[in-house]
Amino acid sequence: MPDLRDISAFYFVWPWILLLLLLIPAGWALYLRHLRFKIRQTALNFSHAAVLAKIQRQPSLWKRLLAPICTSLLAFFLIVGLARPTIVGKVPMNAVDMMLVLDISLSMMADDISPNRLEAAKEAAIQFVQSLPRDSRIGLEVFAGDTYVLTPPTSRHNEVEGYLRALRKEDLKQHTQIGSALAGALKVLNQSEAQAQTQSEPKPSQNGQDNQSEETNDASSPAKPKSQTKKPGRVIVLLSDGDSHEGYPWDQAARDALQENVIVNTIGIGSRQGGMIHYRGLELPVNFDESTLRRIAEIANGSYFRVYQQADFSRVYQQIHERTIHYEERDVDLTFVLAGLGLLILIGGLALALLL
Repeated sequence: MPDLRDISAFYFVWPWILLLLLLIPAGWALYLRHLRFKIRQTALNFSHAAVLAKIQRQPSLWKRLLAPICTSLLAFFLIVGLARPTIVGKVPMNAVDMMLVLDISLSMMADDISPNRLEAAKEAAIQFVQSLPRDSRIGLEVFAGDTYVLTPPTSRHNEVEGYLRALRKEDLKQHTQIGSALAGALKVLNQSEAQAQTQSEPKPSQNGQDNQSEETNDASSPAKPKSQTKKPGRVIVLLSDGDSHEGYPWDQAARDALQENVIVNTIGIGSRQGGMIHYRGLELPVNFDESTLRRIAEIANGSYFRVYQQADFSRVYQQIHERTIHYEERDVDLTFVLAGLGLLILIGGLALALLL
């Protein structure tokens, strides 16, 4: 079922059936006319004192209206359900395994992006994770002079959000090893894929009879094409603001990703004029090597994005989302929802009738 945020249209397959809804107010008019008729008949057949005594013995008004109200609601949901209400929404058509690789070097303390580069990148990453389809898996790795895999790709998106929210300026470290970070993310994606394939493989049979019977059936029947399951996309999103001269060569890491059919999108963080960081009582200027990030994206069939201010993050992540997750419009019939509501009303009405 599509996400409610992705609904683009709503319509009824048989809208003419909605004309039956006019029967509900007509039924209420008949019911009220019947009540007035009963009151007149009672007044004609009994004395004034007898009428008062009979009225006192009548159930309260809300109890008398319970049955017609439940009947009206039941009729409403059944009629609307018969008209077949349908929504048109975007449904994700491909599962994605993704690694979010975030630079936590000291230069991320720079305040040229408010409140600082780390906080801006972190909040935008949280919004990006929240926008992913439920079956997409995303992991998180942070790096500076060393790499730290906080979580492998998982569909528990709230877990990734928790790790992102926990990052603080105190976690920032010296040096920047982009190549080692990419190599680590690629290793995690390969391990995650191997684990998923192992879990999906059928268990071997206890004896050879099953295999033998399968071979006999295959030999006596025409060959059937094996079902082709589309391999989920694998993507690395690298956020960094520094050049890399240490660790595993970044260009080799990009070629490794290309060989493994993993797309690497890179995001350069920083304003045009650069920023300053306060470190050990010193104010140090911060810039970054944009050509490195651009070249990584070119080699690994990805895209390079430059973020100059916090508002740019939303635009960049939206583009990555559109290029990574493929959607298809699907019609979803809501008849079963209305039928379920009608059934609940019927059960509730019967239960109240038995209790009162």
